[in-house]
Amino acid sequence: MTTASVPPSPRVAVVDDDEELREQILLPALRDAGFEVRGLASALELYRVWLGAPFDLVLLDVGLPDDDGVDIARHLRGLSASLGIVLYTGRGHAVDRLRGLRAGADAYLVKPLDMDELVETVRNVLRRTRVDGAHAARAGSGWALERQGWRLRTPGGAEVTLNQAERQVLGMLAAAARAPVARETLIAGLVGDVDTFDPHRLEMLVYRLRRKCQQASGESLPLRAIRGVGYMLEW
Repeated sequence: MTTASVPPSPRVAVVDDDEELREQILLPALRDAGFEVRGLASALELYRVWLGAPFDLVLLDVGLPDDDGVDIARHLRGLSASLGIVLYTGRGHAVDRLRGLRAGADAYLVKPLDMDELVETVRNVLRRTRVDGAHAARAGSGWALERQGWRLRTPGGAEVTLNQAERQVLGMLAAAARAPVARETLIAGLVGDVDTFDPHRLEMLVYRLRRKCQQASGESLPLRAIRGVGYMLEW
């Protein structure tokens, strides 16, 4: 009799110098959700631990005592294209969010943090990074995301460069393996505050992505809208 191997829990680093928030709130919430978590108080601690065993995702406070969280995110993205990076801060202005996303963060949350939203954001980002790490395929259909998730390869061999939002949405859809993904889930993977996001922006993103694929390759992206639910990739 053989037993199926259980995949290891994703390794998550929580980097925050606020000990009470880190140890009493963030770490227990993530452990209860099934993640293997390590709390760290500074960028220096993160880098030291990283050398021994890289993480699958880093949850990072922007306001650390020894370095700016956005600069840390930029450095981490240079070390690993598939690492999940979630920033959080008390500054929720659009310019702050854009600065974090342009540095390579996958998501940007605003304090005070809602633990349910935090856990779902971490899950969504890890789902995308797992797809990237496995070359996100469905290669038999001819469509595939490249390893780093920044380009989409068409059946005809054309490559379509993706922006940050397109990369996140396609990653979540590809990870769903031909199952519909709710609009709310896709939006949560794009922004920290779902309630302030206009759903029409998601529709416009999908429209532009389809048009980009058509113009670049002459091929139609097999992305279908599921009425009342969301979207599904049929590759």
